[in-house]
Amino acid sequence: MENINFNNDNSYFKPTAEELAKVQQSRVPLNTTRCTEKWVNILNSWRNHQNVGYTYTLESLSSNEQIEKEMCEFLYGVRTKKGDKYSRASLKNAVASISRHLKNSIPYWNYNLLDKNSFPKLYATLDGTLKEMKRLGIGAAKPHEGLTNEEVKHILQHDSMSSNKPEGLLRRVFLWICLLGCPRGGEHYKLLIDQFEDTEKGFIFKKFQQKNDQGGNQHTFEILFPSDIADKVEPNADIRKYISMRHPNCTTKEFYLGISNASGQCYLNRALGEKWIRGMFREICLVCDIDISGRNISNHSGRDTAIQSIFDAGNEEIEAMAISGHNSSAGVRNYLKVTKEKKRNILNSVVQRLTESNTCNKDEVLEDKELPKSNTINKNEASKDKEPPNSGFSKASQLLNKKIKGHCKNFLFPNQIRQAKRRREKNYHK
Repeated sequence: MENINFNNDNSYFKPTAEELAKVQQSRVPLNTTRCTEKWVNILNSWRNHQNVGYTYTLESLSSNEQIEKEMCEFLYGVRTKKGDKYSRASLKNAVASISRHLKNSIPYWNYNLLDKNSFPKLYATLDGTLKEMKRLGIGAAKPHEGLTNEEVKHILQHDSMSSNKPEGLLRRVFLWICLLGCPRGGEHYKLLIDQFEDTEKGFIFKKFQQKNDQGGNQHTFEILFPSDIADKVEPNADIRKYISMRHPNCTTKEFYLGISNASGQCYLNRALGEKWIRGMFREICLVCDIDISGRNISNHSGRDTAIQSIFDAGNEEIEAMAISGHNSSAGVRNYLKVTKEKKRNILNSVVQRLTESNTCNKDEVLEDKELPKSNTINKNEASKDKEPPNSGFSKASQLLNKKIKGHCKNFLFPNQIRQAKRRREKNYHK
């Protein structure tokens, strides 16, 4: 066995407190960190307002009762910059975010503000506020909306998505990654060139880390892009072209690059700005003349479109989970949405069915009225011919018809048998 020199200066090192804090913070999703910072800032802004007048921070309190009291006041009194109430989902996120902040700020404070046993008044305030807002029809969260299959086709055929222009090629590649890779909205910001492996059948898109990896999952999630359909749908060819147009000496690890205005160079040796990436999907819809008025369109709409397309193609939940990366069917089922147009079509089918049923009954009645007696007799005789011979069983209506017609003179119904028995007993006693 080879001896290892553990005294070598490069073998071990002592990390700094900043390095440890950074690696510990890296386990928390970026969006969670941003949401926490956002609500802490809103909380402090509310507390410092002249109408509130709290001159100290919430984390400086040591009494849970006082924390609960001031959180109740914050929930019911906070407003947006326009003076409106925050959405119901936002208020729940606010409590969860501030609870995380207090855990990180107050030593040995290991509570959850959403726990109704530890903070019953805060729970009652949140629950009552949400129910009041729901009753008044305000504060409903507006979910992300995807695009229809026809809208996606229109976008891919639009001149603004031409692969012959650097900007159009960038948009086209972004859309392909949305439709085939199902990334969450925030995953676009940190997309790396190393996450794409080119193979003969198509690219393999690798997700090194996902939002739901907190449970210790150390596996890389891979999505295998389908092969191109020549001259029709060519996502792999578009991605290959985009990668080949990177500068030969490009050292930027990010996948999306800024667009260059210099001649002979399509893309810069630096990452595309986060502001541009954040509005990319919405910009694609606007430049391609897609009507998005009244619709909540963002980068997450690309993931919504992809998963909805998987369901529309007839795939099951477990198959959609293999692409979306969800750990439960309940999570992926949230993307299985019934659009307003589908709801209208559902009720139209109900009305149509009622109309067809009524029409059918009227036709049957008219047909029976218009049939001559001879045809009716023939119909009854035909039904007799269809009866199975010597079945051993007869319906009561059939037996009654036979008795009336004299074909079953020896047949007696149960009530006739009882009457005959009583007559015999009466005659016997006489």
